[in-house]
Amino acid sequence: MSAGIGAFVGISGDNKPHKHWAHQLVVALNGEVEVVAGGARYRDTGLWIPAGELHQLGHAEVVSLYVDPIHQICSALLASFPYSEKSVSPIGKNMATELVQCVSKTDNLQCALQTFQALYHHYPMQNTDNRLNRILSRLKQDVTSGTNTPLSQLAELVCLSPSRFSHWFSEQTGLPLRSYKKWLKLLVGFELSRQMPLADAAITAGFSDQAHFCRTITQAFGVSSTTIIKLLSEE
Repeated sequence: MSAGIGAFVGISGDNKPHKHWAHQLVVALNGEVEVVAGGARYRDTGLWIPAGELHQLGHAEVVSLYVDPIHQICSALLASFPYSEKSVSPIGKNMATELVQCVSKTDNLQCALQTFQALYHHYPMQNTDNRLNRILSRLKQDVTSGTNTPLSQLAELVCLSPSRFSHWFSEQTGLPLRSYKKWLKLLVGFELSRQMPLADAAITAGFSDQAHFCRTITQAFGVSSTTIIKLLSEE
C-alpha cells in the first residue's frame, strides 16, 4: 500500500459478500475473473468494482488494485473505459494487460504501483476542488487525533449548509461522508498495526476495540482480519 492506492497479487480465495470504500480494479492472471454484484454475475479479463458496491469475487489468481475515491488516478482510469457509478464494468484487455505487465516485471508491489500510475500521467486529471482538500485535511486530523468535527463545522469550512455539504461531499468523492470517514479510520488502523500491537492500533484509529476493528476489516474485504494483517506485515 501507498498513499491512496494499494495492490494485491494472489488467490482471491474464499471471500464473503463485502463492500469497501475504495474502487477496485481486479484482473485475472489466467483466464477470466468472476464477480457477483447486485444480483448479477460478471465475467471478464478484468473488472472495475465501484466503491460501496456489495460484491463477491470468484476463486481465481488475480491482481487487485484498490484506489481511494479521491486519488488523482481515478479520473484517468475512468476516462479510459465505459463506466457506470452504479455497477461493475469491464475494463478492457489493454488496461488489464498493462496492470499484469507492471506486476510481472517486479517483486516489489510499490514499484509496480508507481509504474502503473506513470502510464496514466498523460491522461487529463480532474482538478480537485480546493475546498475538498480542506475537508480531507480536517478529516484526517480527526482520525489521527481522536476528535470528531461536527457536520455543521465541516460545512462552515466550505461555506455550505449542512444538507448541501453532504450532497457536495458525495459528488466530490463518490462516497457519503460517513463511509469515507470509516475508510480513513481503516487506513490509519492498517498503518498503525505495523508500529504497535493490534489492540492499541485499533483504539488509536478510533475503533471501540480490537474486535470492532477486525469486524470492519472483514466487512470491507470479505476475508478474515488475520489474512489482511498478515499481508500488511509482509510488505
